[in-house]
Amino acid sequence: MALMQSEIPGCDDSLLRKKQVAERLACSLRTVDRLVNAGKLRRIRILGGVRFRWSQVQILMVGGTNDFQG
Repeated sequence: MALMQSEIPGCDDSLLRKKQVAERLACSLRTVDRLVNAGKLRRIRILGGVRFRWSQVQILMVGGTNDFQG
C-alpha cells in the first residue's frame, strides 16, 4: 500500500537542494542521482537549478512506495 503525502504528519512541500536530500537520507549525492534515475525520487527544475520535494523525501525515509506523477 502506497503512502500518500497527506498521511505523513507534518508533511509539506518545501523544496530541498540535492545536498540537503543526501544529508537527510544519509547517502551520497550519487545515490540521490540513482534514486532519480530509478524513478523513486522526482526532481524539479527551477531556472537551471534542481530541487526536490521534502514530502517525497519523507516518503522514501519511511520506506513507502511512491507514484510521483504530478
